[in-house]
Amino acid sequence: MQVNAVAQNFVDNPTYFPPEVQANPRFQERLAREVPLGRLVSAREDALFAAYLCSSAADCFVGQVFPVCGGWVGR
Repeated sequence: MQVNAVAQNFVDNPTYFPPEVQANPRFQERLAREVPLGRLVSAREDALFAAYLCSSAADCFVGQVFPVCGGWVGR
């Protein structure tokens, strides 16, 4: 059995990052300071990555947790 996980952080999500949060200058400063991409990861990018992990192309990854966070973990 193959099990992988996507650990989401800084992904565009209306529950965690509604428009009023995203429009806040302090939040924008935080993105610029803490997230190498300087933006939230899009829902499409997140979904494409999850689809990749479900594909046979990702058979070489087993038991991994992949952070999706705009590059924050790689810093």
